Amino acid sequence: MAAVPAALGASPEDNVFASHLMVDQDVIVSARITGIVESITVDRGSAVTQGQTLATLDPRALDADVREAKEDMDLRKAEYDRAQSLVDSKVGSVQDLDSKKAQWAVAVARWEKTKTQRDYAVIRAPFAGVVTEKYARVGQKVIEDGSEPLFKITATDPLLARVYLREEWLLRVRVGDRVEVVPERFPEAKTTGEVRFISPTVDPASGTFQVMIQVKRQPGQPALRPGVAVKVKFPEGKPR
Repeated sequence: MAAVPAALGASPEDNVFASHLMVDQDVIVSARITGIVESITVDRGSAVTQGQTLATLDPRALDADVREAKEDMDLRKAEYDRAQSLVDSKVGSVQDLDSKKAQWAVAVARWEKTKTQRDYAVIRAPFAGVVTEKYARVGQKVIEDGSEPLFKITATDPLLARVYLREEWLLRVRVGDRVEVVPERFPEAKTTGEVRFISPTVDPASGTFQVMIQVKRQPGQPALRPGVAVKVKFPEGKPR
């Protein structure tokens, strides 16, 4: 969510700049395999933790693939063990042993792949946050190319604000500086923030540089959420 550059968004006060609250992580979750949505465990507004189940796809075909791959792997291992015994007894050939070993390795790789595919039947949250959109429907067929969104997950922390300061501010702001953050329409929800990042370059076109601020969440202040317009007030003072 783009902030208004300081050159356009600065207030009449020299040290106050317009911005919007934002978060770093905001992603669409899609299926990694083709399947039918069997169950959904969250809804819009649900708070989720990293790795939490959002939905599951029908796993029956995948379970069958895993069993088949496991049986084939066990068979190839038994064949390899027999070939090893024959070689130890000076009866079997080393070439046959190598062939059986390669077949066993392929079977192991196939089994591991099917287990991974089975794990993909469980759609999980990539990080902690809130479900801001739910597109998934029970019975829906999804495909593995990621073209069908199932959920949108938005992180709640850290809450950030981005401002663009004029070049003359280069010596006035430092990482760790405290600022005041005031929602434009909800001034009673004002809070504080801390400068966490200062761009190492100045944009020659606008003569500004980017500053990222981590905003402190105040308990019981629902106005402090991504997208809210805010004013960021820096400490007054002469350039250092």
